[in-house]
Parts: sequence; C-alpha cells; structure tokens
Amino acid sequence: MILIYCTKTSPRIEYVFDHILKLILHQKFCITNSKPEFIDFKGYKFSYASVPVSDELFFQSYGLLEETGLDNLIIKTFEWENIKCFFKVGKKSAIPFDIFSAIFFLLSRYEEYMPHSSGNHSHFRYQESFAYKENFLETPIIDIWIEKLVSVLKNKMNLKCKIDPNNQKASIIISSLHTYKYINKYPFESYMIWFKNLINLNLWEVIEQFFVFLKIIPDPWEMDNHVTNLLISLKTKVLFFFPFSSNSFFNNESPKTNEYFKNHIKDSFDIFKIGLLPSNNAIKKLKTFELENSNISNLVHTKINEILLKEGLNKISEDYKNLISMDEATDFSMGYIDAFGYRASTCASFFFYDLSNETKTSLTVTPFCAHHRLIESTNLNKVINKIQNFNEISKIYSGSFSIILNNEIFEKSVKNSKLRSHFISVIEALSNLI
Repeated sequence: MILIYCTKTSPRIEYVFDHILKLILHQKFCITNSKPEFIDFKGYKFSYASVPVSDELFFQSYGLLEETGLDNLIIKTFEWENIKCFFKVGKKSAIPFDIFSAIFFLLSRYEEYMPHSSGNHSHFRYQESFAYKENFLETPIIDIWIEKLVSVLKNKMNLKCKIDPNNQKASIIISSLHTYKYINKYPFESYMIWFKNLINLNLWEVIEQFFVFLKIIPDPWEMDNHVTNLLISLKTKVLFFFPFSSNSFFNNESPKTNEYFKNHIKDSFDIFKIGLLPSNNAIKKLKTFELENSNISNLVHTKINEILLKEGLNKISEDYKNLISMDEATDFSMGYIDAFGYRASTCASFFFYDLSNETKTSLTVTPFCAHHRLIESTNLNKVINKIQNFNEISKIYSGSFSIILNNEIFEKSVKNSKLRSHFISVIEALSNLI
C-alpha cells in the first residue's frame, strides 16, 4: 500500500489518485492529513502538498485539486524530457510540474466547461482545445506522463509497479442510426423519399427503391455477408449501436414498433455486442432515456450498458447528465468527429468526473480516435497510417483503440463503390494490425 500525505483531501484529489494508482497501476493507496501518521509510516509513501513534510518523495501541488468550481486558468506550457507539460512547480518537487492537476484538467475536460466559441449545436470545436493549440491532440500525453511517474516511483522509492498490458482493448463501433435506406419505414416517409429523389432527378435511387420493394435487390444499407464476415474475422470487439426511440418517424429512423427492425437487432446481438443510440429527447429527459434503454434491454433480454451519442458530444455537462444516472454505463462518444486524436488526451478508459457537482461518477468513458465522417474525406493511405499509429499507441500504453463507422458507408451500389472500397480497405488493414 502507498500512503499519501495531503494538506487536505478533496473529491478531485481522490479521483486523480484513483485513476492513476488504482485504475491504471493497480496499486492500493490511502490518503492522510496527519503529519505524525505519515512520518511514522514505514512503507511506500509520498507527499502531495505545497511544501514537503520532511525528506520524503515530494510532489508539489499547483492548487487546482484543492479548489472547487471553475477558474479562468491561464496555462503556460514548457518541455520536460521532450514532452510538453504545464502547471509548473518548484525545484523541490520530484517532477517539475503538478502532474496530478494537469491530468485532472485534461481528463475532466475542464476547458469544455469554460466559455468558448461553440460551433453548430454548441459543439466544443477541436480547434479550441488546449491539446490542438499545443499540438498534442494525436498524442496520449496523460499516458506518457503516467509512464514517467512510474519511473520516478520505481527510482525514488523502489515501488514495483507497471501498467497492466491486459488493459489494452480494441473495438470497432458501428452506428446504425439509419439501418435501412428504403424499407421498414412509415408509408408516408417512404413516399417522401421516392418523391424527393424524383424531383431531384436521382433516377437511379427512384429505380433502386422500386427494386428493393419488389425484393429484387436487398436494401442498400443492410450489411451484406462480405462485410459481416469481415467483421467477424477480426480479433477485436465489434459493437453495433441502434436507436430505439418512439419518435422514429420524425428522426428518419426505423420505428421501434417495426418487427423486422427488432428482429434485425436481435440477429445482430447473436453475433456482435450491441448498444443504444439515445434520441435527442432522451439526452434531455431522464425518463425518456431510461425508457429507451429499458426497451432495447428487454428486447435482447440483457442489460444494455453501452451508449453512443449519435452526434458526438455537444455540451459535456448536459450530454452526460442522464448517462450518469445509470448504475453502470460505458460511453464511446469521447472524441472529435472532425479530427483524429484523443479528446481527453488519453487512450485509456476512465471514469467521468462531474465538474458540475464535483464528484466522480460510475460512468466509464472509452475514447475513440477516428470517426467515419473524417475517414471518408481523408486519403486512404493517410487514414491507414494514422490508424496503424493509433493502434501502436494503444499497445504501448495498454489503452483503448476505437474507431467509429456506420452501416451506410458499406452501401453496395455503383455510386458508393469507391467509399465502400475505402472503408473495407481500412477494416482489412485493421485485421492485419490488431
């Protein structure tokens, strides 16, 4: 066990030490405010305060973890051992910056609670992030810092600890927001799709829709055997996320009352892991969220804990509000739709800290590093190189490697052949990496 002296304890301090020592390094620890108890302790120990207690291993506090609420922080970076750092502290500290405050700042997404120039739908834009501005968006800087902390703990107090290689997890996430292009929709909705294509002179779509209704060809957005078998052959976990809203007509989604759609979810569940795509209404209203989650869980007779926000994270304090209410939940929305990299500056899964209420939650956050909206607009060789790099990073730091795709990109048609080929190549490249 490690004994840590702090002048005072706080939810932030407990959260950071829980993440680093317990979750990542699997070490038991205890925090004390008693100097006599700390001095008399004969085992592994260090202090985290403004000044050292005596001659122990000492990490100087910058002060952020002792605070509550938000402050408009002015952050200056500097380099230490070829890696960027901030929250610089004095020379007595074993590390020249407050590593614990810095990790908390990035992990809690502190900057997203601060005033910022939001884009559409109040998205926090990646261009406004501290990681982007300081050019470490594609670097899991928290994991690098923790690796350096491990080195200090080994050298200064001979603590035997290491990052567990079994923590490494890889997953491909398929968002099935629009499971079908033409079938299993309300009659009026089907008519509007046909009419819209007709007036826009999308003649192939008009003909295609008739062929689908006559069952001459399958619906283009249904996953065909080639893609399904390719996903099954992967050594990684594949998760399919489905909407299960009562308001499907207005959201252009397959209605949850549709038996074909429900059977499709159950068939997917037999092969892959599934999760929920909450509706916009469910994100805002707890009862709606609980109903959608309960309904899809009852459908497959298994508690569904995996959640993906279909439009990504907008306002983090609001988007996660209902997810926090679940006993156990894992969210896969932590990333940027339009940028490669790590939104929370880590490739490891972590528990969400609710800055609004200053408390650690039971919501597990698993970050993603690439989204299909960006992948489809990026050169294939560049995509594969980046994915290979992110995969290697996850192995080095025993973190997670997740990318988000959707079923529509695998549409089997002449019009979509290039995009389909692009994504199949990405998955085939993954099969050789993972």
